[in-house]
Amino acid sequence: MQRVIIDTDPGIDDAAAILMALASPELSVDAITTVFGNGPVDRCTANARRVLLAAGRTDIPVYQGAAKPLVRPPNAGWALHIHGDDALGNTGFPLPAGTSQPGENRHAALELVDRVMASPGEITIVALGRLTNVALALSLEHRFAQSVARIVVMGGAVYVPGNVSPVASANLYEDPEAASIVYSSGAPLAQVGLDVCNNVNISRAQLEQIQRAGKTTTRLLAAATPSLHDSYVERGLLKEEEGVRYNDMPAIAFMVDPDLFGCSDMFVEIETHSPTARGQTVAQRAGPGVPPPNVTVCLEVDGDRVARLFTERIVGYRAP
Repeated sequence: MQRVIIDTDPGIDDAAAILMALASPELSVDAITTVFGNGPVDRCTANARRVLLAAGRTDIPVYQGAAKPLVRPPNAGWALHIHGDDALGNTGFPLPAGTSQPGENRHAALELVDRVMASPGEITIVALGRLTNVALALSLEHRFAQSVARIVVMGGAVYVPGNVSPVASANLYEDPEAASIVYSSGAPLAQVGLDVCNNVNISRAQLEQIQRAGKTTTRLLAAATPSLHDSYVERGLLKEEEGVRYNDMPAIAFMVDPDLFGCSDMFVEIETHSPTARGQTVAQRAGPGVPPPNVTVCLEVDGDRVARLFTERIVGYRAP
């Protein structure tokens, strides 16, 4: 069982990823840390608690983190046009009674530092949102990069177009300076980006199977998903009759079964200066004059098997 902290900005696809992690016996979710992104950070924190309540896992602590990028103003529109006004598909699911558990008012970056340094080599951070919290943790503690087991980044686009610019994915585009800190830190990194996420589609039949399961978790996911699906259709990324992509979910699938992915060790830098290439993952394979690899980049995926694994875990989930 791998210990993980999920750093996230729920978000519908974040909710799907969290639910898969909770349903996977290979993973132990020690904590959830939240960051701005799909909505303002306080809304994302509320959504993380909603997901945990639906899953019967309010024992997992939630720590709120960065509300804006390190040096840039936040995107005023967030991603509410994709995820709904509440950033969770306007489902109206309840929050747990009370505000938080004791100690949860600590900043996410401080909590990341304390937990990783207390268990060197044991905790993987699965970063599903902007990398601001992780960059802050790396900046606060110089031993953090050598003490974290791995940082799995949902983001990046090597051989495919970006989703917010021709070359960049949203998570790296919105705070490229934070991404640059993480990618140049020397920490063990894996990138699960659009090269694979674009090829993992949850079919209509699988969505119907999830809906028929009739659990609180599947009801939440079924209620939230239409907002995500409709946004993909409106942007020409999916057809009306197609299912949905939960782009954050493959990062969890990679943790559960990395054999479903084809990866290459590459040297990756994050573009921070060019207005047109902001947030680009500039990746190079090993060769003369190329620095040593710093990232394991996922480039291929068995999308059908990942979709089946996700559906089986979500449908089969039972709260402890």
